[in-house]
Amino acid sequence: MQRISYFVLFLMVIFGVACSPKVATTGKSTASATTKSTPKSNDQNLAVYRPKYNEKPGESVSGKADPKKVNKSEQPMQVNKKLDAVLDTIASRNKNIRFANGYRIQIYVGNDKKSADDAKVFTYQSFPELNPYISYTQPVFKVKVGDFLNRMDAERYFSKIKESYPTAMILPDKVEIRKGLQVK
Repeated sequence: MQRISYFVLFLMVIFGVACSPKVATTGKSTASATTKSTPKSNDQNLAVYRPKYNEKPGESVSGKADPKKVNKSEQPMQVNKKLDAVLDTIASRNKNIRFANGYRIQIYVGNDKKSADDAKVFTYQSFPELNPYISYTQPVFKVKVGDFLNRMDAERYFSKIKESYPTAMILPDKVEIRKGLQVK
């Protein structure tokens, strides 16, 4: 027990010595040595590190341009004009985008062309707002309906279609944006 207390005391002494400030001993008194060796953070001159700016002709010391010295043609283009130009380019790019990731409901998959046509006719009669799409990959016909931009819209029609076509399923697909916006 006594060994443990000596060990703890020894660790505390080492820790205290390690954390104490170092004093430069040059033969002078310790009080004057500590004040000279520890620099004060406020005494440092940081002007060397600050950037230096050259004053442009027509500008005052405060950094604002004198309106008398600057020509009207040298004034920068207004922010609104720049913003309008950028928005016009974005709008023209967006007009060129015709397809987006969306969903379609697949109502028929099979080898019979007549059944695929019947599924297409069913869609025209029951849901005229949905566009049917027939694809043929030998020997399989697939009928997909709708151009849904989000899954919630597809779910609304899916429950109604499921009554007539129990094997129907919602699949992710590329859809036409204009037709997708018309479906409600």
